[in-house]
Parts: sequence; structure tokens; C-alpha cells
Amino acid sequence: MTAWEPIVLNFFGIEVGVISADRDEVAFHFGPHMVKNSGSPDQLRVEFSRSTGSAPGEFLVRRGDGTPLLRRAFRGWGNVPPALPPFAALQDRFCLVPAVVLAKGGTTVALLGGPYAEQANVGAALAHRSWEFVSGRLLVLDRHTGEVLPYLVPLQARGRSAAWLRGAGLQNELCRAVTSPTGAEVLLVRPECLGPVAPVRARLGRPTLVQLCRSADERVRLTPRELTPQAWPDGSAGLLDGVPAYRLELPGVSGAEEAAGLIDQEVPCEESESCLYVPNTLPARHAGLTASLRI
Repeated sequence: MTAWEPIVLNFFGIEVGVISADRDEVAFHFGPHMVKNSGSPDQLRVEFSRSTGSAPGEFLVRRGDGTPLLRRAFRGWGNVPPALPPFAALQDRFCLVPAVVLAKGGTTVALLGGPYAEQANVGAALAHRSWEFVSGRLLVLDRHTGEVLPYLVPLQARGRSAAWLRGAGLQNELCRAVTSPTGAEVLLVRPECLGPVAPVRARLGRPTLVQLCRSADERVRLTPRELTPQAWPDGSAGLLDGVPAYRLELPGVSGAEEAAGLIDQEVPCEESESCLYVPNTLPARHAGLTASLRI
């Protein structure tokens, strides 16, 4: 493959051709979204350029006819909005909230928290209770319908949360360690090695929000609360007005299993009303049961 032959991905029915990007890197981050090139004239193009000296790399977004839409600095895959898909050129269509998202039946749960919160660990514990991963990093909402859309990128874990996941016996090809802009090590884990994932073309109902907080003692608590999350773009958080919301207090990674049990018990799982266009993506060999870990 030459640098100018696109890597083609499909996000939410939008075809994106990626040029001058490392194929292995794109496959690790966005593998379930990779498709054959349809040659559609409506395909968006995202062209990457390498960093030179102290200048960061860039990406340029074009329409299928070559018309430039925007140019941005590229500082990695973890920024909000990310480079792929080019949300910055589509901000009237989507709302983004940093979260690990899972679904079971007709219920979708978004786990919110800071960089060192235990969203990845609670998500892994929920996966062992038959919840499916919808997104490892972002809650993506269609601003016109309010539906949740699958964005199957790796989960991120730091510190003890990363050590907890490593102890579960992860497959090496489905996880990797990277360095954040602050110099901290971040473990990236493909959701397929933790549990089942939702079909990439699923359309899921409005989410329940669960804000993870560190408890002052060793107890795990799940209590209803009002919550207005920070969302991108500015002004789009109103799309989440009225959704159920909870505060989840846990002492650390040791509370992940109990926390998952509370969510499974307290958040009602309704009959599925999602529209699934393709069969579930087959998961990779899962990591060991989190209950067996010693931290």
C-alpha cells in the first residue's frame, strides 16, 4: 500500500478515507470500523502529515471532491474531539462526552470520571455480567435523534487501574502502553479482549450516566443524583437533560466487582429497542475473571 492509498473506515454510516497514516496504528485504534473502499464520492478524506522539529503533525480534512474543510494539529488519538472521525468538521451532528460506554438489553450506561478513575475496571467487570462495550473512550450521541453510537476504540487505564487490568491476562496484541503528554504511562486496551462489543452499526437508546468518585471509606455506593456532564461542542450537553444519573463511590480498583454488581442490579435493563444492522462482533479471548485478581 502506498502513502496515498486510503485506509477506509466507517463511523456511524460516514465513510472516511485516511491518507498517510500508519495502518497498524489505525487498525489498533479503530479496527472494527475498517471497511473496504466503496469509492463513494461522499467519502471524507483525512490527510495526516508528520511533525517536523518542534512543530506538531497536522491533519487536513477534505470533502470527497477535494474541498478543504479544516486543518488541525495532531497530538495523538486521545484528544476531544479526536481526529478520527473528523468530529470538528461534523460538530452540528454529534455530541461527545468522555466516558466508557456499555449496553445490556435496551439499557446503555456511560461511566464518567477523571483520568485515574476506574471506568475501565468497572467496565471490565460489567462485561463479565454480559454487558457489551459500546465505546472505550467517548459517549457519542447523534444530535438529531439522541441515540448512542458505537465508537469502538481502546479503553485507557493509568496507575493501579492499569496494573489491575494487566493482572487479568491481557493479550499482548490487543493492548499497548503509551506515554501521555504529561509523561505518565497509559495502558490502552482493546475492548474485545475484556468482553463482547456492540455491533458497529447499532443505534442505542439514551444513556444512564454514572459518575465515578473515590469514596472516603471502603464502601461502594450507588446513589441517584443530578448530573450535567461536560460535553463537546459547547452547548450540546442539553441533549442529556432528563437522563437518569447516579454517583458511584468506590475505594479503588478493589471495588470494581461490587460496583458492577450494583449497576447490574440497580440500573433497570429494559427490553432492547436498539436497531442492530449486523451481528455482534466476535470477542477475542477474554481476560481472566476480575474477581480472581489480587491487588
